[in-house]
Amino acid sequence: MRHWMFLPLLLALCPLLFADEARLTPSTSADTIDIIYPRPSRDEDLETWYPLILLKKALSHSQLDYSLRHTNNVMVQSRALKELTIGKNLTVTWTMTNQEREQDLLPVRVPIYKGLYGWRLLLTQAQRIEELQGYKNPERFSKLVYLQGHDWPDTEVLKENGFTVSTAVSYEALFNMLLKGRGDVFPRSIIEINWELDHRSDKDEFAVVPHIALHYPSAMYFFFNKKDKDLAKAVEQGLMLMHENGEFTQLFEQFFANEIAKAKLTEKHIIKLENTQLPSLTPLNNSQLWFSPYAAANKS
Repeated sequence: MRHWMFLPLLLALCPLLFADEARLTPSTSADTIDIIYPRPSRDEDLETWYPLILLKKALSHSQLDYSLRHTNNVMVQSRALKELTIGKNLTVTWTMTNQEREQDLLPVRVPIYKGLYGWRLLLTQAQRIEELQGYKNPERFSKLVYLQGHDWPDTEVLKENGFTVSTAVSYEALFNMLLKGRGDVFPRSIIEINWELDHRSDKDEFAVVPHIALHYPSAMYFFFNKKDKDLAKAVEQGLMLMHENGEFTQLFEQFFANEIAKAKLTEKHIIKLENTQLPSLTPLNNSQLWFSPYAAANKS
């Protein structure tokens, strides 16, 4: 019966024992922020995917405990934006900004590609390259039919600048339309055009117009649901810190210096377009955040 004498003492010590155990136990999964991004539509090596590496580096400067994973299924851009707006199955995506997207979502206004998606080369049929090379007056290019995705902000940019645009729902369909003559040119960013052609079995059927490029101010941001203000703020602070300490420039040049050099933009006639889709809060006056081929040439 003497053992019962120790029962009150043991009961009193239990909270202290469990408290010590709690201090020694790592954070549970409930404390981890589950960050979900759209699974890419094309074959990407996720370990070397620039926007994902950039996101991870930005988050590494925060105190957040997070896990990062993609959706089970591929999401087209329109669906990803819808899911993110309603806060379902998605935490973050990266896409071109426009006024509607900034109204529906929470943007981190640091252009992750420094505006490179606004520098466009013109992809056409190989059999038409000699014809288009003969267009010495840039105004002739405004009379062509341009191919774009139906839900891409670039589509509206081209239309507002007086271009005729034909659209398709799927990315692959645009290449097929070009080969079938249902469009004259397919503008592609200088950082995607070589990769795209290198990964196509029919690449010899395409060619890049050598003497013309388009440019319009264009910002691709990380977007979040409006309720995720703390997460968006952490990413913004991380990106700006990377600009200040040189990490951003180092990563940017590691990924894109070769493609920028291949584009030879300073040797081309640049057709400058307006982008009225850009919201008023776009940080166009902060030159640190944007790529310029002339600044890059002077630097080299």
